[in-house]
Amino acid sequence: MLPKCLRRAMALFTLYLTVLLLSLGSGALTEVPPSGLCSAGVPGSPGHNGQPGRDGRDGKDGRDGAPGPKGDTGEPGGPVPGPPGKMGPAGPPGAKGEKGEVGLPAVTTDPLTKSLQADVHRITSRLSVIEKAASFRIFRKVGDKYYVTEGSQGTFDAAQKFCRDAGGDLILPRNEKENKVLVKIFSLLGAEIGWLGTTDRQTEGTFLDTHGRPLSYTKWAQGEPNNSEHREHCGMIFSNTGLWNDGSCDSNYHIVCEITT
Repeated sequence: MLPKCLRRAMALFTLYLTVLLLSLGSGALTEVPPSGLCSAGVPGSPGHNGQPGRDGRDGKDGRDGAPGPKGDTGEPGGPVPGPPGKMGPAGPPGAKGEKGEVGLPAVTTDPLTKSLQADVHRITSRLSVIEKAASFRIFRKVGDKYYVTEGSQGTFDAAQKFCRDAGGDLILPRNEKENKVLVKIFSLLGAEIGWLGTTDRQTEGTFLDTHGRPLSYTKWAQGEPNNSEHREHCGMIFSNTGLWNDGSCDSNYHIVCEITT
């Protein structure tokens, strides 16, 4: 409810407006004395606080602060391996390796397969022998073996080593045909004397081949072997006659080897 003085003021203001309108209508202006207004009253006690308003919007981020002091060094980590890296690109192809040796045939119980494997093995062995023989300057096929030579000379022991390193043995004819072929080879070399693969070093007077086996064929010259001056223990052959003789093992004669297939 409005205060009494305020109601009174409003009534006077209404009266004033009415008089003003009438005056305007009649051409006269009536002034309302100010004594009719009321003075301000005594302020009342403050009201209760209202409800809090809504939260305002977030303000802008402030500037970064200064870095703090360095912390203490931590304990070392455990030996945990990292993940494997990506596979790298393939490298360039390596050089071609040397040809390997022929392997042994597979074990089988099939008769036909076993027969074929045996044939392959024989052919492979023969090809290997032919390859060895063809690597020499001179080679001749005699039966199931080859006579080969480079035309070199040496002592009996050097000749024996040379032939074994080549995959064969120092030459030793087993029949008349082989002996004649050997004579032709020495004649081709222009050699008067060549070594034979036989010696009596093990037992004086008993000539054996280089593997210690008895001789199955000989062609000693008359009166030979005679161990002249007690220093002749190695066999040799004369190219002009094809006859055999014993001579000093330290002499230097031509070397011919035999490779068996």
